[in-house]
Amino acid sequence: MTIGAAEERLTSPATDGRGVARARRRLMSRADLAIGAGLAAATLAVSLYFAPRGFYQGFVDMGHDGYQLRQVLDLGSGGVIFKDTFDQYGPLGGYLNTFGFLAFGRRLLAIKYFLCVWYAFIAATLYAIARRWLAPGLAAFSTIVWLGLAPFYQHGIMISAHVYILLFQALATLIALRTPRLDPLPFAVVGVLAGLCAAAKTSMGVSFVASIGLYLLFRVALDRDEWLRVAKAMAALGIGFAAVLGVMLVFLWANGALHDWYLQTVVFPRQFYLDYAQPTIEPTGLVARLMPRMLVNFASVQAEQAFYWWIVRAVVVATVIARLVHRRVDNDFLLIGCITALLWLGVFASLNFMHQWWTISLSIAAFVVCVRAAVEWFVREERVRSWSTAAVVILIIGSGLIDRANATAFRASALTDAIVEPPMFRGIRTDATTRRAFEAMSQAVERYRAHHPGARLVTIDEADGWWTGVNESLPFLSFFEGNTHPHPVYWSLPILITKTYPDYSDALWADVKADHPLIVEQHQGWYTPRRIPGYRVLAAAQNERGNWYLYAPEHADSAPHGEVSSYMARDGKTESGFAEDDRVPQLAMRLSSNVEAAWRGRVADSPKSDDGAELPGVFPLRIHDRELGNVGGPVNVYTWPADLRIASIEHAVEPLSTEPPIRDEIVRELKPGVWTVDGYAPSQYSYLLKFRETPIEPGWYLVVRGEVLEGGFTIGFIQGLLWTAYVNVTRPGLFEVVLQVQEPGEYALTVANCLEATWWQRGWRYKLRSRLGLGAVGPNRFTVTAAGWIHSAGRAN
Repeated sequence: MTIGAAEERLTSPATDGRGVARARRRLMSRADLAIGAGLAAATLAVSLYFAPRGFYQGFVDMGHDGYQLRQVLDLGSGGVIFKDTFDQYGPLGGYLNTFGFLAFGRRLLAIKYFLCVWYAFIAATLYAIARRWLAPGLAAFSTIVWLGLAPFYQHGIMISAHVYILLFQALATLIALRTPRLDPLPFAVVGVLAGLCAAAKTSMGVSFVASIGLYLLFRVALDRDEWLRVAKAMAALGIGFAAVLGVMLVFLWANGALHDWYLQTVVFPRQFYLDYAQPTIEPTGLVARLMPRMLVNFASVQAEQAFYWWIVRAVVVATVIARLVHRRVDNDFLLIGCITALLWLGVFASLNFMHQWWTISLSIAAFVVCVRAAVEWFVREERVRSWSTAAVVILIIGSGLIDRANATAFRASALTDAIVEPPMFRGIRTDATTRRAFEAMSQAVERYRAHHPGARLVTIDEADGWWTGVNESLPFLSFFEGNTHPHPVYWSLPILITKTYPDYSDALWADVKADHPLIVEQHQGWYTPRRIPGYRVLAAAQNERGNWYLYAPEHADSAPHGEVSSYMARDGKTESGFAEDDRVPQLAMRLSSNVEAAWRGRVADSPKSDDGAELPGVFPLRIHDRELGNVGGPVNVYTWPADLRIASIEHAVEPLSTEPPIRDEIVRELKPGVWTVDGYAPSQYSYLLKFRETPIEPGWYLVVRGEVLEGGFTIGFIQGLLWTAYVNVTRPGLFEVVLQVQEPGEYALTVANCLEATWWQRGWRYKLRSRLGLGAVGPNRFTVTAAGWIHSAGRAN
């Protein structure tokens, strides 16, 4: 049987001429082709818009985009994957990226635009899959749900083998669904497509072909009369899969890249993701203690994901299991259930929702079918049933759609500048600070290379992209073409250069000694250039997290060539000549102008001396406040500016006024410097208190102490209609907020609700209730035991 009993009742040909049974007896109609083309066009438009608008300053992340672009440049100049350039997945993705790079304009965005075209084809294929069970309206709706949950809105277009893999998987799934009699030739094509998945990323190809194999095993277990057809289909599947892998391995062997393929795609992922990158979790409970640590970590990582990912997978798999138990198996659902279960393994090591989306894409239409079958028990009229199905699905995934809508608004407002120079990054939408930094560093490289033709550029960053931040210097390796590297690896990624290629560091520094390339790195925190024998700082540029550093060999003739050290601050101001005097640029000592404050850490013990408490971090903080030792527990400390070096709370706090013009009704107690908030907030970020504008001098501290019991709040300064400084206090427990005014002016101290907690609260309890106008959105309970000013003679850095 090719369709489940519940779905047959839902859309039988006798009651619904547009239904599933008729759709399965024919190919796509003209209307279907038009709808599919429309969905493809919509997907293309959305993805093209977000291609230059990534997660961090226009990039998905600078490390990932940087290494993918360097790989494409290496392959485009005749290099061989693995042998001449690093890749941790498979050979196919790199060569497809290179084709897109060459065909769409030789820049980073060219690859991303190429991927947008693939996403458009994926959308059309997913619609075709959905039409196996659903009428055109709901089939289109399921594809729109897929597009609505896409990672584009938050992360832009990530250059990933998963994009190619998803199209191969979707095509293979569609072919398998259209081959209910298990004809060998179509399953050979399915095997080829699964092999292409493995050529792009081994683990995803293996898990996908295993899911098809599991489906075939279930078919023969459920009907032993099918054993011959199943055996032929299984053989065809295996031959197609093995043929692609055989061609791949022969190609790598012929080009001397087979051993490096093994090191980079087998050894390195095993060492990095299954050991180094796994969180150290102490299992609780007997079952957890008996489980392998790998499974405990998997469960822990997946538990942090939005709950709707779990719901979609659980509903589809549970439906298949229920039908197996009752011997009412739908072969289509059996296939999708096997794919859903085994592709979940594809998100094993990832905390990122992008992998959740890639590996659940084939299951969304089946999930809509399950919801529709459930709705049938309550709604009989077809049109109402379809609308009810859509409403239930939106209710389940609604928090994800709202998150993406908010991210879209942020991307549009924050990424206002387009990079022009260097040309390889032209068109990336970023902020003014990053655009100026890229321009300044690119110009410094160009000037140096004009005086020293053929000079190369290497990076010495050691960020791992997991525990120690992202390598933000990798894009600099593609500032110009022809930047070759003598080793297949070209940055100091932990594990890769310590275990997989333990000779890398020696090769790097031997190259530095022999060839004297420019050296670049980025690290967070204050201006702290590295001491490299024979090198000095040529240029540096500030960003919100730290600085980029460009080091050049010391040449006796550097001054006549104009190679004077230069520094670009966040606001575009420049300083030169500091490295020659071995001093720190004055511009680098200024505090951040970012309006958002930061959580700086927790003070667990009372300060033991006049030195105060030291809070480590990217920007260490020393706080002098004896009150921290008198509160009876660890205290969360927040400061503005976010990189404040010293907070001296050594005088009595002058309590705030008790007469704010705006006071919400859930502010139960309001005394000088003492507040109690307890109640349901009317909206997620509504005002609680707003004081009158007051002239404030630089160096004054606003100090707020108290305890968050449930919910949270925002406190800061507003000038006119804009926040000029604020902090979100959302961590439960005791807190101390220290805001130091940097510029003179009239400020209105403002306190607002800030209700962000679990996925349920972010989704239904807060956001959807607020959007639907259903009244108060959630509880907020905190106390402020002291809030007031400390007048200081000047700023303390």
